[in-house]
Amino acid sequence: MRRFASSAAQVLGWSLVAITLGMLIVRQVGVTEITFVALVVGAPYLGVAALAAVILFAAARARIGSAIAVLLTVAVIGVQVPMFLADGPDNAGPELSVLTVNVAHGDADAAAIVDAVRDNDVDVLAVQELTPEEETDLQEAGIDDLLPFSFTAALPVADGTGLWSRTPLTEGTRLGDFGFVPVQARTTVDGQDLTLVSFHAMSPATPRHTAEWDADLARMRSIMETYPGTAIVAGDFNATNDHRQFRTLASSPFSDAADGAGAGLFRTFPSERPLARLDHVVTSENVRARSVTPLAIPESDHLAVLAELQLP
Repeated sequence: MRRFASSAAQVLGWSLVAITLGMLIVRQVGVTEITFVALVVGAPYLGVAALAAVILFAAARARIGSAIAVLLTVAVIGVQVPMFLADGPDNAGPELSVLTVNVAHGDADAAAIVDAVRDNDVDVLAVQELTPEEETDLQEAGIDDLLPFSFTAALPVADGTGLWSRTPLTEGTRLGDFGFVPVQARTTVDGQDLTLVSFHAMSPATPRHTAEWDADLARMRSIMETYPGTAIVAGDFNATNDHRQFRTLASSPFSDAADGAGAGLFRTFPSERPLARLDHVVTSENVRARSVTPLAIPESDHLAVLAELQLP
């Protein structure tokens, strides 16, 4: 009976090792097969599987298995640790507060969004899934009194996006060749030129949409590389830090503000029981992220993300 229990523990342990190793490889490769794209969201939880394998091998007194499982546990923890370590330039420039929110096909509580802008002294608001009705609701709730400058592409269902700003916006543009319609504009804060983008990547919900999602992230990165000065791209990327595509987009000379602030593994979707951080504020590396936190907005299926930034 003891031999059977030992064998069973090793079989289960090796199964967990195989799953963990396989997902680590998938995480690094950046696949576009829809099943793996979805499974990579669970990468932060692989540490539990690896640790369970350590326990199983220890119980079976399998030294080789134990050693491999320990190494995998360290590897899984190692790829997540940077998100908890604040890193960025020691800036002394002007502060900038950015709020991004997916308004769930225009169903989110517009008054709550305006309250969040007011309570957090927000300077830039980026909105995704902006419908004409939601834009009207935001205006009626007083968004223009707080952030008087805007450039929007309010469209039906989930296609629209918008930007609101405390400082004047110029060169407002709808970006083409995306599944949804990002908008960009330029502004100047205390003499510093900024490019602002409200971005919404395609949701990888079907094989065709997954290909579009991959292309959206790659195209956004290419466009970001053309921006002069400092860039701030905020929105629903439909990707986590464990998707290679997002890590490529947010790689040097850009960075995910949440990582720069050491914000850890906070999650934004779905809003009631968040499992994944799909919403991000990505900035040029010369921007310091002082803090990045989620905010609940009634009737939205995403948590909003508030980034307190400091410019060079």
